[in-house]
Amino acid sequence: MSPRDRQARTGAVGAARDRQAKAGAAAGAVLTLGLTAAGIVLHVADGQAPGNPDLMAWWPMSATAACSYGLMGAWLAGARPRLVIGWLLLAIGLLQAISLAGPQYAVHALAVGHPLPGAEAALWVGNWTWRTGLALIALVLPLLLPDGRLLGRGWHPAMWLAAAGVLAASVDAARMGYTVDAPSLIGTYLRNPVGVDRLPPWLGLAVNAVPAAALALALVCLWRRWSEGGLAQRQQLKWIGLGFAATVVLFGLGFPLGPVVTAAAMLPLPLGCLVAAMRYGLWDVDVVVSRSLRYTLLLLCALVGYTALVDLLSGLLGRSTGAPLVAVAVVALAGRPLEGLLRGRVNRLVHGRSEDPYAVLAGIARRLDAARDADVVGAELLPEMTRTVASTMRLPYVAIELADGERVAHGSPVAETERLPLRYGGADVGTMLVGHRADGLSRAERRLLTSLAASAGVAVHTVALTRDLVRSRKQLVTAREEERRRLYRELHDGFGPLLAAAALQAETARDLIGEDRAAATRLLDKVVPRLRGAVDDVRGIVHGLRPPALDDLGLPSAVRELAGRFAGARLRIDVEIAEPLDPAPAAVEVAAYRMVAEALTNITRHAGAATARVELRREADDLRVVVEDDGRGMPRAPVPGMGVASMRARARELGGDLTIGAGAGGAGTRVEARLPLHTRGEIELTEEVPA
Repeated sequence: MSPRDRQARTGAVGAARDRQAKAGAAAGAVLTLGLTAAGIVLHVADGQAPGNPDLMAWWPMSATAACSYGLMGAWLAGARPRLVIGWLLLAIGLLQAISLAGPQYAVHALAVGHPLPGAEAALWVGNWTWRTGLALIALVLPLLLPDGRLLGRGWHPAMWLAAAGVLAASVDAARMGYTVDAPSLIGTYLRNPVGVDRLPPWLGLAVNAVPAAALALALVCLWRRWSEGGLAQRQQLKWIGLGFAATVVLFGLGFPLGPVVTAAAMLPLPLGCLVAAMRYGLWDVDVVVSRSLRYTLLLLCALVGYTALVDLLSGLLGRSTGAPLVAVAVVALAGRPLEGLLRGRVNRLVHGRSEDPYAVLAGIARRLDAARDADVVGAELLPEMTRTVASTMRLPYVAIELADGERVAHGSPVAETERLPLRYGGADVGTMLVGHRADGLSRAERRLLTSLAASAGVAVHTVALTRDLVRSRKQLVTAREEERRRLYRELHDGFGPLLAAAALQAETARDLIGEDRAAATRLLDKVVPRLRGAVDDVRGIVHGLRPPALDDLGLPSAVRELAGRFAGARLRIDVEIAEPLDPAPAAVEVAAYRMVAEALTNITRHAGAATARVELRREADDLRVVVEDDGRGMPRAPVPGMGVASMRARARELGGDLTIGAGAGGAGTRVEARLPLHTRGEIELTEEVPA
């Protein structure tokens, strides 16, 4: 199996497991809510039956805990199936639902006046599951919050101790008789099958000491996470700690104040976790929270609106047909505007802004990907991106640093700054600098910034390429000016003195010709070779600047003359020129002539060809130059030489391109160049540059 197939199979298995986990979470939620609803219905129906006023006096706590912890856990387990916290919260909710439905079922058996199947077992199980759920909240959750993992390997004994504490609390509740807390059960057939009124002193001490020690370690764990965590984790732990504290206080106050206060104690911790998830990225589900809350509110508004309209219009249009149809139409028409309104409100509540972070990111990424003008990207989009990211994610400082050192920034630099590389094609093209907020960056925000950096890398690469092109053009203009200065120096410092000396010697010879003809002749014999050498030097300079054949013959005839010089007994060269060729810019003519010369030189030296073909034609605003042969072709691993590099450089300077490949039918070599006849780059390069 290939690595790609193995990776695909692993991904498919993981996706199947996630689907199974989500189905299990949904089933757990349905079971928890079903047991809770059944317990509440039976409690209301049983009235003053034996056990209902005293044994079930604390049913609001179990119902509230089942709904708050169970729903929170089911939602988290469905959103993040691999996070153990969700399953633990769901288990706590299910245990509380069992502690409500089980004893209530036994009480219902007393209410109907005859035993029901499993009533005694249901009472016994429900009599200790409530204690198990509370022990999990107090002893296990603090060891795992906020990220669902232990602090390290050294904390495994603490988890074992917490498990022992949960077991001790559960066993202690399971052995206690019912009549201690429910005197109304005296005289009934409901008995604890393993009831033990008193424990040996040492065992009672152990049953109480183990949970107490586990609770102490749990608090130490929370303190360690707070002291060692970053700013973002501290913000998360702040709300979780407030939830724990409020739970403990309300639970303690519930004994003197009544069951309603104890029921309220089951709300702060789930709410604290929800706030930490919404505002500080706990479990990286803030986007899921905002969307779930938005659509839940939209559904509730639709149901309330539909019901109200049906009740309002039933007298006029009829309750069976007219009113429901109108209500459906109104709800459908109002759905879209209401969804937009709720989106802004919920996003502001969850993210602190009116837009979903992913929507903001997608908008910025689309604009960066769609931009093709580097001037627009550099002058508008990059500053807008830094400004938008800073305001959307509430960051004090965001900057884009290009490879050439230029920086596009928004905000003021802060001490804690993170650097995200901007990459294109595997190479670094810049850096995104992000200043941390006081509460730090969550993992979800880091993922957002990483995704944005991937899109920004393409835009920054575009800017860099354009600036490199502008820089290259400036360098070409500078090189041209330097060449002019070089010619100036050669003419001024070389030919100037030489011609001046020749003129002086010629004047001297003129003066001597009447008195000493032989001396004059000797003097002129020295001047003439120097003048001829100067002429040869001038011809060399001129030929280097521009082949004279181009001015004498024109490009088509100059190319034919050039091909004739390379042709011979062993090489036939055919020249095909689609005339008439419109007059081309001087730079294009020189480039075409030099490239044909270089290609023919390579053919005679390396190709071993019998025939070659040179073609010049105009296509729209381009001049096409093709040189093709039937020789041995390109090697498998060609090593470009100076000639090929020179041809490519000439094409790039004019904004064109060069391709080298196999000839017709796969034999020989084909060199083809595209040279623009009218380009903005050429106009810029022909502008005068002051000396």
